[in-house]
Amino acid sequence: MTALSVICLLLVPGWLLLTHRGVDLLPLVVAATAWIAFLASCLVNDASPLWPNAIAPAAFGLYLMGLTVLTGRSLDAIATVLGGLAAGTVIFFMTQGIELTHTGSFPDLWKYGIASAATILMLFGLAITRLPRWVHPAALAVLGLASLGLNYRSHALVCILAAGVLSINLLFGTRIRRGWQFAGLIAVGLVFSYVMPIAARAGIFGSALQRKTVDQDGFNVPLLLAGRTEPPMTISAILERPLLGWGSAMHLTPDVYTQAEHLAIRMGFSPTFPFELLWRLPATDYSATHSILLGAWAEGGVLAVLLPVSLLLVCLGLVWNFPRLGRWAPLGATIALQGVWDLMYGPWQYNMIPTFACIVLFFSATHFRGSRHDPTIR
Repeated sequence: MTALSVICLLLVPGWLLLTHRGVDLLPLVVAATAWIAFLASCLVNDASPLWPNAIAPAAFGLYLMGLTVLTGRSLDAIATVLGGLAAGTVIFFMTQGIELTHTGSFPDLWKYGIASAATILMLFGLAITRLPRWVHPAALAVLGLASLGLNYRSHALVCILAAGVLSINLLFGTRIRRGWQFAGLIAVGLVFSYVMPIAARAGIFGSALQRKTVDQDGFNVPLLLAGRTEPPMTISAILERPLLGWGSAMHLTPDVYTQAEHLAIRMGFSPTFPFELLWRLPATDYSATHSILLGAWAEGGVLAVLLPVSLLLVCLGLVWNFPRLGRWAPLGATIALQGVWDLMYGPWQYNMIPTFACIVLFFSATHFRGSRHDPTIR
């Protein structure tokens, strides 16, 4: 519960007074369906309906309604809300934080707390100062390299990909088709995935990243999983109960863990991988599956996964047509790429749900309401 939750709840009556097109209501219908699916799964599996992942779809719907009223679907207002969310996140982690950020280590504060928020604040500041276009990809590239030095590879990848897509648009604009620009983005990601481990093993970005990379090499974690070890566990849970799910990942049985270990080994994991240490988490840890998309299916069933799938499509659509955002294009492309990563490989985190609501509002404002911009970033 945050202050923004209360504000959005108070703004719901205003949302009822607004005029909405059918496409504006679709995200809410999907969120309501996912929430009902979670409630049904919790009821069947005797899990708490207040399990954090179970109430996430309802929270998304609340934030989407409240922020729609607050922004009036204006691009400038949506970007301002994103800046406010980022500022609030930084303040929270600097003053309160969570257990993982209480170590006194700045790399831990960066990785588990403020990295994404600081990136949004940087891009928001660059946009309102109207600096030359090349500054945005340059700043993202520098930030990405800094994140590698701070042992945060996924954030570094997002920054490098965002810098790549902005650079491609800057250099070529409308001279090459969007599909080829997207292919260039994929090429940037592939180059990063090849070069980064080599540089990390050589110790170029510090001893912490070097140790982490060497350890993962020793356990043969497949590259497709991007260093995440939980997908075999989650996939096994889905295969066991694909329709209604488990209500909570804490309800997985020993048989599921055994099947998951066999699946992981078939996928290439080393038999010596410490499955017990990394998979059997405390009962209060809602991030056990470490994937919003796969976790929603495993816990809430097949209908619960509709929300993260729709959010994934929105993020990809925003990356595809990010120039429509005008001066907010660098911000939109970056948060959409971060959204893709979080949906695939991350759990719900502080202020992430209202950020996804802003991503949906960005997408809706530029794709369905006649708001168009030149195909090059201004």
